[in-house]
Amino acid sequence: MDRTLRLLHDRDLFDAVLIHVRKLDPTVREGTVFGYPAVFIGRRVASCVYGSGIGIRLPPGYAQLLVERGSAFYFQPYGRSVMREWVEMRIARDRLEEITQVLSVSIRFVRTLGGNG
Repeated sequence: MDRTLRLLHDRDLFDAVLIHVRKLDPTVREGTVFGYPAVFIGRRVASCVYGSGIGIRLPPGYAQLLVERGSAFYFQPYGRSVMREWVEMRIARDRLEEITQVLSVSIRFVRTLGGNG
């Protein structure tokens, strides 16, 4: 019997994020990464829902700014090392409009990374 504790990811939050992001870019697609639901642009992950937080990939300087402001913290799924291009934000589904700019920056940034085919 597998007794590994598994983190439950907020599927309702992910569905809301996906709907919101598709309004910004209808070409995004749904997938999973390391077992949690994610938004992809081509083969690259732009954002995901990890537990009850939203992991968002951003330019490192912008990510640092959000962390310094206290608007986000560095994303460390499963206790991994800090990733300078990733932040985690905690926000209710009905308040996603408040992070539209952050999600837009993420989409633009991930498109610059290539490998989007």
